[in-house]
Amino acid sequence: MAVSHGLAPAHVFSPTPAYLFSATVNLGKSLGPIPMVEGGVRVVETITGGTIDGPGFNATIEGGVAAPILVDNGDGTRVQIPYIYAYGYASDGSPFYMEEAGIGSGVTQNTRLIINVGGKYRSLQTTYVLGQPSVNEERTMASVECFSVPLPPGS
Repeated sequence: MAVSHGLAPAHVFSPTPAYLFSATVNLGKSLGPIPMVEGGVRVVETITGGTIDGPGFNATIEGGVAAPILVDNGDGTRVQIPYIYAYGYASDGSPFYMEEAGIGSGVTQNTRLIINVGGKYRSLQTTYVLGQPSVNEERTMASVECFSVPLPPGS
């Protein structure tokens, strides 16, 4: 199936993402590659800490894990399916937990973040958050730019 990148018909709502925050994490020693029964490999990397800064969320990341799956794309390239879990404390003292999953290359992906948090950031629990993570070449640091995606009018 071909992917079209044309304009949407007039009756279709085209959402415009709004910048929420940037997150940066420090990665510890990796475990793997671990072969998977259905093909590909999983790599497990500890998240040893990090920060979240932006107009929509500010927090300190205490820890977590990144456990991406790498598979061959069938055309000589590899696809990475990231699975990332992190936790810590928001700037108002509220604990938070977030999950991130998506698809892309080994360098960058598009992901969705699900954020569990209370306090002044409670509305993030009902926000569709689009992420665009990237990892440095040494795989010691990762960052993700995060955007809210609005619902269609009248929703």
